Formats: sequence, C-alpha cells, structure tokens
Amino acid sequence: MATQTYPRRTNTVPTSLRLGTRHQSAIFQDASHSGPMPWPEPFQFSIPFSTKHLDGYFLTYQSRINTSTAEKETEVILRVHQEWFDRGGCQVRDGALSVDGGPVLSVVFPEAEPGRLLNLAAIVSIGYIHDDWASQELVCNRSNHGDKESSMKKFGVIINQMKSRAIAEMLENDSSLISVTQIFGAREIRSPESHDLHLVEFQGLDHYLETKHLTDTWSILPYVYDIKLPKDQLARYSDLIRLTSKLNTLIKDISSAERDWSSHISHNKLGIPVSAVYIMMQTQDVTIEQAKKLVERKCLDLEQQFLRLSWDLLDNTEPMIQEEAARYISALHYLLAGELSWHAGSNRYRIDPSDPFYPKPEYKLNDFLQDARVLANSVQVERSGYESRSNSPILSGIALGSSRSRSINGFRDGRANGFNEDLTAYESDAWLDQSARLSEEAVLKPFEYLSSQQSKKISSQVIQALDFWYNLPRRSLDIISSIVDMLHNSSSILDDMEETPSAKQGTPSAHMVFGTPQSVNTANYLFVKCLQEVQKLPHSLSAVEIFTDEMTNLNLGRGYNIHWAFRSTTPLERDYIQMVDGKTGSLFRLAARLMKAEATQNKDLNIDSLVTLMGRYFQIRDDHQSLSSTSQGDPSSLDEGKYSLGLIHSLNNSNPSEREQLENLLLLRSRRGNLFPEQKSLVVKILARTGSMGYTVKVMERLENEIERRLESVEATIIGAERNWTMRAIIEYLRAGRS
Repeated sequence: MATQTYPRRTNTVPTSLRLGTRHQSAIFQDASHSGPMPWPEPFQFSIPFSTKHLDGYFLTYQSRINTSTAEKETEVILRVHQEWFDRGGCQVRDGALSVDGGPVLSVVFPEAEPGRLLNLAAIVSIGYIHDDWASQELVCNRSNHGDKESSMKKFGVIINQMKSRAIAEMLENDSSLISVTQIFGAREIRSPESHDLHLVEFQGLDHYLETKHLTDTWSILPYVYDIKLPKDQLARYSDLIRLTSKLNTLIKDISSAERDWSSHISHNKLGIPVSAVYIMMQTQDVTIEQAKKLVERKCLDLEQQFLRLSWDLLDNTEPMIQEEAARYISALHYLLAGELSWHAGSNRYRIDPSDPFYPKPEYKLNDFLQDARVLANSVQVERSGYESRSNSPILSGIALGSSRSRSINGFRDGRANGFNEDLTAYESDAWLDQSARLSEEAVLKPFEYLSSQQSKKISSQVIQALDFWYNLPRRSLDIISSIVDMLHNSSSILDDMEETPSAKQGTPSAHMVFGTPQSVNTANYLFVKCLQEVQKLPHSLSAVEIFTDEMTNLNLGRGYNIHWAFRSTTPLERDYIQMVDGKTGSLFRLAARLMKAEATQNKDLNIDSLVTLMGRYFQIRDDHQSLSSTSQGDPSSLDEGKYSLGLIHSLNNSNPSEREQLENLLLLRSRRGNLFPEQKSLVVKILARTGSMGYTVKVMERLENEIERRLESVEATIIGAERNWTMRAIIEYLRAGRS
C-alpha cells in the first residue's frame, strides 16, 4: 500500500482560517457565545480537512487534520499491520487508517503536539487489531490457521506481544506515559455488551446513553495537547465530557449500523444490536435509514447543548486559565469533528451490500427478523473468527423481548413451571420434595461489585506473560485465570475488613456496601469455588496439591500481618519478607506453578524465584505509594494498620524518643481505627528523618535490577524465542508507577 501524502502547512495561512490570529482576550469579548468556540491561538500543526466528499458528515464544526503527523502516523499504522502479518496474523478490518478520512489520531487531535501524538500511534493501531480479535471479527482461512480455538489463542498472544512491546518502549522513553497506558489497559476490559445489554429493553436514546458504557477517546486529550489545567478545573467539565462521550457513541452507532446487524446475527445473540439506530427503529417503528437520520438529529441537538455549555463554562473560568480552558474545550469539539470525518471515510464499520445479512434500507425491524429467518435456512457462511451466521437463537423463533427462565433474589421463579403462587409451601408439598441447590447469585454480589470497580489487575497480565512461555490450552488458561481472579478478590474483601478502610480510591469497600457477614461468607465461598475450578484442570491431582500448598502460604502470611497489627508488634525485616512471600507471593507462584503443570511447551521451565521477587516488589511498591500519598494529603493511607517496609525500617532505626512516638501513634490507630491528619503528618516527618522512604526506594531499585536480570536469564534458556514483551511491559509499568 502506498503511503498517502498530505499537504503541509505553510508559514502564511489565510486570515480566515487562522482563528487564533486575534488576541485571545478579543476572541472571548467578540464571540457571539452561540457558535463553535474558536481555537484560542494561531494554528501550528493543522489545516482544514474537507468533508465535502464524505457522505454522512453532519456536524457544524469544521474538521481539521494534523499535517505534521499524518504521514508519519500512516507509516506507523502500515508498519504495525506488516508486523501483524509477519508474526502469522490473518486478515483484519481496516484499522486506524481511514481510506478517505485520514489516520485517526491526526484527524481526531489536529492541534496535538506531534511528538506526543506519535508516541501513541502504534498502541492505538494495535488496539484496532485487538478489538477485531476480542469481537471475533478476524477473517481467517481455516486451512491456513487451523481450528478456531487454537488460532484465536495464537492471535491473542501475538497481539499481546505487540502491544506489550509498544508499551514497554513508550515507558522506557517517557515514564510519565504511565497514565496513558492505564487508560488503554482499562479500555481493554470494558465491553459494551458485558452485561447482556442486547437483552435490555431500552425506552429510548436517553435511556440507552445513560446505560451503555460510552466511548472515552477524550481521556487521552490532556496528554496529547499537553493541557495544563488543574484537576479540580477538569472535574468541572464532567458534564461537557459526558456530552462528548454521548456524541462519540452515536457517531459510531450511525457509521456501523449495517455491520452491527450482520455481526449480531453471526454471533448468535438474542434481542437487537446494542446501537442507537436499532433502539430508534424499535421505539419509533421506522426504517434503518430513517432511524439513522433521527440519530443524526439527536447528535445535532447534543452538539448545540455542547456549545451552550462550553461558553457557560468558559464565562465562569478564572481569567488566568481561560485561554487554556478554551484550548481544552475547543479540542473536545475538534475531537468530535475528527471522529465523524474519520468514521465517514472509513470502511472499518461497513459491510458489502452483497453480504447475506446486509439490512435493506427500506426494512423495519420486523422485516429484518423475517428476512433473516428465511436466509438462515439457505445460507451457510463462515467468517468472523470462524463463526457461522446460521443457527442463531434469534432466527429460531425466539421473539424480540421474549421471556426467559429467570431467578428472583436467587430463587428460580416457579410460576414458569405452573407453580401456583397462592399455595403455601405446606400445601404444595415443598417440605416433602427434594429441593435444588440455591443459586449463588446473591452470594457473589460482593465479588461482582468489587470486580466492577477494579481496573485490569497485574495478576491477569502476569498470566498472559507466563502463557507466552508455557502456551496452555485455552480451557486450562481460562480456568487458572478465573482461579487467580477469584482469589485476588477474595483476599481484597478480607484485607479491607481486616485493615478497616471504608473506601478505596473514593469507592466504598465491599463490606461497607453488603455488610461484614455477607462479605466474609462471599470470601469463603470464593475459596470453595476456586477448589472446584482446580479440580477441572487436566492435571487435577498435582493442581490440588499446588493449590493447597499456596493457600497455606497465603493464609499464614495474612495471619502474621493481622497478628503484628493487632498486638502492635514490630516485625524484623526478614520476617516481613516471609510474610510478603506468603500473603502476596502466593498468588504469583500459584499462577506460575499451575501453568507449568498444564504447559504444552517449556515444561521444565521453573520461574518460581522470578515471580516470588515480583510479588515482593509489588507489595513494597504498593505500600510505598500508600505512604507517599500520605505526604501529599491522602487522609486514609495510614489508617489500614498494616506494617510497611518504610514503617518497619523507621521503627527499627529511629532514636528511642521517635520510636516511642511511632509506637504510640500505631497503638492509637488500632484503638480508634484511624489517625488525625496532624498525627499522620508526624509519622511522615519521622519517616523522613530516619530516611525510611529513601531506603524503600533503594530496596525497590535492587529488586527491579534483580528481576530484570532473572528475566533475561529465563529468556536466554529458551532457544529461538523472542523477548517476553508482556513481562517486560509489566516491569516497566511498575517501575514508572513507583517513580
């Protein structure tokens, strides 16, 4: 594919295009406060991007393209796709490069700093391939790639290696990019239909937009534009960001309407596609073309709301930061214009009209269903990660919005089976019948709550890294991932109760929502479920032995942590290391040992010492960040009652007077459950005088070097294998996070 060229900006730009040639204050004075907010400075990197040739561009804002980055971004996109094919990947949909809309970042962020924008080009391009893989939209030839399960797993490993290498190199060059990599990590674990949204009967677009997880392209905007606004100021724009996300979501829904229907049928889903277009068809009884126009009208209404709110917010912004605020708000609007022009010019979300499930423009929703049922009897088509379009439940007579077997508060609704709800249990012979086991739905509520609050865990990333070496069967990998995830959440529930924090990162702890008894029971039940899962592994006998061994280590480690806190007993540093190896290292070792037992390659590769060091590093880093945040004003980090390396070092290396003060403060904390800000400030001062924070950093640096050395040693033992980029990305992420 030839690299597309884009016209360069000249030093002389027509005055009509240089909205920023007037002085910033004059812009705000002269502006009508009704139209688009002008860019508050001369354009440096972009030119207007004509949308006349784009069918479907309807916003009022003029789209622009960053000509300082467009060609280079295109080169990165092509290089990423070439690497994907060279590694054995198969055909993917059009990705970050839109045929008529340009490369996505250059269009969506037209005035972004070129260096910052290009830092993200590779990871964004890989992200589109990841989305195709996650949604099973890869177009594969069975004869070239084998069966679906093994191929999809292989593709996942390729994507993970490519993504991890990009992240590792980003963080090596600039550790401040950690916040950006966190955004991409969080994005991966979100799925618009993760909660069966395709079965929700939406009452209209407003209900849909309040329920669905909205797109979050805006979240990297402060980085690429180097926005210098205080956090409290950015927080004031939450309503504006919400409007941006709603508009972005509707733009994508319009452009992908036909593909959404075809994909919905081919993936055997009930209900209708989770899309504004189909919700409009359902609620307004209109054709797909009419529905798209109605959604466009909704977009224009939201755009006007965006404009009015933008000017209101700017009018109430302090003069000193007004220009920076105008940059941020205007950049949001350019983002929307860029998203629409990119989608309008991209083939990524379109399908060929010859597709057997291509929705005809004149069809209404019932016509789709009838036509699909007819086609299902005659069409046998395979695509999208080997998925077949036939035999879909929706084509098998399951009507839209049909009732299904449900459970109410954990008990199956007996009325569906003819049970007379007016009869008492005695009259219905319920006391004499054999009863079924209760549903676990209510018991798992604290677990599900905690899972919904957490971003992508390090433990899940470590499992992906280890699978690069061990290459587990898909089923074994899923079971082990589930076990480690449940144990992680079970430990978190218990830790929160034992350390008594009512909230973490502004979110109530599970026991503060569901109560302590329910949370304890859930944590215990998760251990039982994990044992059941372990027994499903092919090598179950050795797996059970590994599981009980590491669960012993985990509970002994937690037990000593509780013991020291309850008795206010300061452990020696070597005792603390043993505790960490049990409490934290056990989960890392459990994953490694179970995966080694199920490995299909490198079966003799023992990495227990490597993951044990990673467990130590992770725990020390976590505690260090907690104490560091205390010095920055966090009111709760010293209320947890646990002994960190910094506290242990300070207690063991302070003079008698300071040691007594620290011990008294820790004793008061155990009695009261928390410390006052002034008491925490005294703790931080003592830690500073004893050099304990610096000592912790030195320990972490030593661990980092040793982990990297052992990783290189492991990589060297595997002849012909490339570096484990996933593991390296984890190390770089942790290193950047602690600095």
